[in-house]
Amino acid sequence: MAGIENLKSRILRDSEEQARQIENEARARADEIVKSAKLRAEEILEEFKAKAERDGRDRRDRIIARAQLDLRNAVLAAKQEAIDKVLNTAIRKIQFMSVEEYTNFIERLLLSNIETGDEEVIFSENDKNRIDPDLLKRVNKKLQSEGKKGQLKISGEVRNISSGFILKREGLEVNCSIEAQIRALRDSLQGDIANLLFS
Repeated sequence: MAGIENLKSRILRDSEEQARQIENEARARADEIVKSAKLRAEEILEEFKAKAERDGRDRRDRIIARAQLDLRNAVLAAKQEAIDKVLNTAIRKIQFMSVEEYTNFIERLLLSNIETGDEEVIFSENDKNRIDPDLLKRVNKKLQSEGKKGQLKISGEVRNISSGFILKREGLEVNCSIEAQIRALRDSLQGDIANLLFS
């Protein structure tokens, strides 16, 4: 019987020893898993922090870029408005010239836009009464001296333009109103005006 008791004791001791080993291995494995999980959690946290930082920088950069674009557009709009004011002031100054100054201005404009010298000149109602009646005679003489026909004539019709004229020949019309001239020159003048205003 003592042999059975010894065997039983030995089996219990071996079982307890095995149980302790299994428990120790399980604890060690659990500690390893927890340690690994903590490391992975820290990595994930760092990744999220880095992503949040990148996203924050990206968002900040987008906000700054948008603000810079808005500022540039506002400055451009202000410059455009200033240029428009300068051009509109030029138009008004031309419209309010003395009769003699205005007639000389129209004469130069006619001479620089005449193609053949037999065009019909269409004025606005205001200019028809404002222009010196001898203007076309002087212009025709100058055109003849340049080898052109020199047969300009004032049209019986008037146009709804504020100042300047329209040249008509064989159904074709050239708009030489002051507004059209300024619009045509606007692109080339824009850089010069901007330099004068903003340098």
